[in-house]
Amino acid sequence: MDWKTLLVVGALTIGGTFSLPHKPLPYDKAVELGVAIYNSKAAENFLYRLLEAVPQPEWDPNSESTQVLKFTMKETVCPVKSEHSLEECDFQEDGEVRQCRSYYFFEERPPVIVVICAPVAGLEEKKREEEEKEEEGKEVEDKQEEKKEEEGKGQPRRVKRFKKFFKKIKNGIKTFIKKTQMAIGSHFRW
Repeated sequence: MDWKTLLVVGALTIGGTFSLPHKPLPYDKAVELGVAIYNSKAAENFLYRLLEAVPQPEWDPNSESTQVLKFTMKETVCPVKSEHSLEECDFQEDGEVRQCRSYYFFEERPPVIVVICAPVAGLEEKKREEEEKEEEGKEVEDKQEEKKEEEGKGQPRRVKRFKKFFKKIKNGIKTFIKKTQMAIGSHFRW
C-alpha cells in the first residue's frame, strides 16, 4: 500500500467524524417544522394547522445552541391519513386549540426538536383548580411539617436542608407533569 492510499483513507476517516454546522433554519420554517412534527407524531384524528406564532426577534437561523419557539395551532377538518396539504385544510368550527412550545437542540447531531403542546380550553380552569388543590395541600403539608419538626428536633441541620431541597424538587416535578399535556421529540433533517 502506497502513501497516497493512506492519505485518502486518513482523510475519509477524519471527514467521517467531523460534523458540519446545520443549514440555517429560518423562523417561519422552524414553526412549520414544529407543526409538521406534531402532526406526524401525535396520535390525533385530525391535522392541526398554525393559528398564531409568537414573534421571536432573538431567533438566530445559524445558531448552534438550543432555541425555543411558542405557537398556537388549531384542529382542522382534514383527517391525519388524508393526502391534503395543510393550506387546503379549513379549521374546524369547534376544533381544539393547542398552545405549543418547541425546543430546537442544534448542538445535537442530527439536530433534535421537542414539541410540547397543551389544550388552550380549560387551561385557566385547570390552573385555578391546581391552585386550590395546592393551597389545600400546603395547609396539610404545613401541619405534617410541624409534626415532623417536633419529631426531628434532634436531627442535624443538613438533614433538614436535604429534606427541604428534595421536597422542592419533588413538588417541581409534580407541577411540571401536571402542566405538560403532550410532549413529542424527534430527530430532523431539512
